Amino acid sequence: MTHLDTAATGLSAMIGLRPLEGIRVLTVENFLAAPYCSMWLADAGAEVVKVENREGGDMARQTSPVKHDAEGNPRGLSLLRASRNKKSLTLDLKHPEGKAIFTELAREADIVVENLRAGVMDRLGLGYAELSQANPRLIYVAISGFGQKHLLPSPCIDAPAFDIVGQALSGLMNRPERTGDRPTYLGFSLADIEAGILGAYGATLALIQRGRTGKGQLIDISLYDACLILNEISVAMYSGQKAKSAPGLHAVTAPFGSYRTKDGHIVIAVLGEHIWHRFCAAIGMPGLKDDPRFRDGLSRSRENAALTDSFAPWLMSRTRAEALEALLAAGVPAAAVNDVEDIFDCPHVAARQMLVTLDDPAWGPVQVVGNPVKMSGVPPVEARLPPALGEHTAEVLESWLGLDPARIAGLRARRVV
Repeated sequence: MTHLDTAATGLSAMIGLRPLEGIRVLTVENFLAAPYCSMWLADAGAEVVKVENREGGDMARQTSPVKHDAEGNPRGLSLLRASRNKKSLTLDLKHPEGKAIFTELAREADIVVENLRAGVMDRLGLGYAELSQANPRLIYVAISGFGQKHLLPSPCIDAPAFDIVGQALSGLMNRPERTGDRPTYLGFSLADIEAGILGAYGATLALIQRGRTGKGQLIDISLYDACLILNEISVAMYSGQKAKSAPGLHAVTAPFGSYRTKDGHIVIAVLGEHIWHRFCAAIGMPGLKDDPRFRDGLSRSRENAALTDSFAPWLMSRTRAEALEALLAAGVPAAAVNDVEDIFDCPHVAARQMLVTLDDPAWGPVQVVGNPVKMSGVPPVEARLPPALGEHTAEVLESWLGLDPARIAGLRARRVV
């Protein structure tokens, strides 16, 4: 057992202790990528402070759909998606005193997370180069469309980028099945969420390395890169074969996708010849495995239309439940295709506590997606509401910097906080 294993065992025995308790995180975040990153850190026990401007704060607070609480404050529904378990401090980062206070907070922080356009924090004098001088142990996570100038600078660095830009450039929008030749937006914030997860992963790695070296570092996450790694099978197959898979088809196998039954759709995932043989037996067509058109996964993928036609009558003569019973009994990976309302009644989702309820003052009880990382030595996440704008300004300035009420009142009067 290594010293790290011993430490982990001892910590796990301490009931209620989360892995990042005692870690302080400052965020300058909007919308989704950085908020997701810092939410994972907060769920793990870090004290996460959202540094927001006085006029509106995180843009998610005012992005439609919006309701207002009893005091008339806007509560954007999107804020509930990725800002649980955080504190809010308002601060004018363009004001000289505001910059000085942010630098002082960064001296006390372990991690800074930001997802402004590349170079904005540098121009404010609050980028990694400046803050690491003030705090050499600081881990600085920067999430942007194309990365930062400090590490492997991209020629696209100055281009604006939202989630859909990463999906488009990475080739992912050409992967879903569709009619016609129009690429398909995937319909959810894949690049932002993936970039947030990678940011939290990078921050965690940097914490481990800091424990060995005593030094922090810059973590540079690009939305484009975050999407590109999800299209890795297309990259490898094209590099090796100079051929592209048809939209909606797996690059190296079939049947693999969604298929219609008598009363709805299911997915079937045949990957490997052993599962192909099980599939043929399950549908009562054992001879299908000997058809030369379907001799291996690549062949079946190329002949996907003929293959689907061969077993479609079997599916259409059965309900989803009947087809799934036969396929699963034979060891063929398959599942019903849920729509969003089905998730709320799914026994797996309930058992895994993957929906948590936030009782918002404007929206009332709203269920949002929970934390997928389950750990034997860590209790389930207790989801707290996203903070009101500036709710913790005085608390953070007092506990982090030791400012007294008179000093804080002066900062408020000068509209610094």
